[in-house]
Amino acid sequence: LCLLFISCSKEEDYIFNPSDSIFNSSLNIVGTNQTLDLITWNIENFPKNDSTIDYVSDLIHAFNDIDIIALQEISNQSAFNSLVNTLGSDVWVGYRGSDSNYQSLAYLINTSNVEIIGNPYSILEEHEYYFAYRPPYVTKILFNNQEYILIDVHLKCCGDGQLDESDSSDEETRRLWANYYLKQYIDTVFSDELVIVLGDFNDELTDQDLNNVFQDFILDPNYYFADFDIANGDSNNWSFPGWPSHLDHILMVNQPFVYVANTLRLDDYIIGGWGRYDNYISDHRPVGVSISFDNY
Repeated sequence: LCLLFISCSKEEDYIFNPSDSIFNSSLNIVGTNQTLDLITWNIENFPKNDSTIDYVSDLIHAFNDIDIIALQEISNQSAFNSLVNTLGSDVWVGYRGSDSNYQSLAYLINTSNVEIIGNPYSILEEHEYYFAYRPPYVTKILFNNQEYILIDVHLKCCGDGQLDESDSSDEETRRLWANYYLKQYIDTVFSDELVIVLGDFNDELTDQDLNNVFQDFILDPNYYFADFDIANGDSNNWSFPGWPSHLDHILMVNQPFVYVANTLRLDDYIIGGWGRYDNYISDHRPVGVSISFDNY
C-alpha cells in the first residue's frame, strides 16, 4: 500500500461542486491484484455534511485496487446505501452492523478480488458496555485462496490516560476489558485462523505498561500491531491530528505473511488541506495495510 506525502495547500472552506475536482494532485494510494489491501477509517458521524458522500466517493474512486475498508461511525443507513450505490454496487458491496442512527461499524468490500464467505455478524454483545455499545463486527473473506477473519472495532473514547480498574466506568478500564474479551474470543474461536482486527481503538500503543490497555496483545507473540512503527514515529503521520495522537490501529493475528502499514494522509491531496478534510469528511485519517503473499 503506497502513499506519497506532499505538502498541504492553504486550509480554507470550500463548497462542493460535483463538476470540480477536490484534488490538488493525483491520489497515490495503490494496491495490487497480488496484495490484500485493507483500510480502517473512522468517518466521523457519517455523513457529517451534506457533501460528505460525494467527497468520500471521490476519494475511494481515486484509490487503486483497495480491497476492503472497515468503517466506524456510520450514523445513517440511507446515506451509507447511497455511498455504496455511488461507488458502484456491481463492484462494491456494503454491510453495516446496525440500521439505527447510532455510530455503527461497517464494511465496504471490493468484490473484484475478494470473495465474501457469509454475511458479517456481531460478536461479544453480552459485553457491549465495554465496547461502548458497538460490539465487534466480523466478516470472513477469501483472497488469493487464503481465508481471513476480519474484525472491525470502535472502542470507548476519552479518558485521562490513567487506568483505574476499580472503576468500571473509567474509559481506559472499559477499553482494557474490551481488549481482554476480544483476545479471549479470538484465542478460543479463531485460534487456527488468520485474523486482522481493524478500527478506532481510541488509545495509544505507546502508553507506559501500567496504563497501557493493549498489554495482553503486546505480550503475546501471535499478535502484532502493523502500525506500531507509526505510533512510535513522527506525529505528522498519526491518524488523529487534532490531538495529535495515533488511535486507529490494525492488529495482525497468526500472520505468516509480509505486510506494510501507512497512515493515509488524504488531506495532503485535497484542495484546502486539513481544514477542508475535517469540515467535510472526518477528524480521523484512515490507516492502511498491504499484505504480500510473494514470500510465503
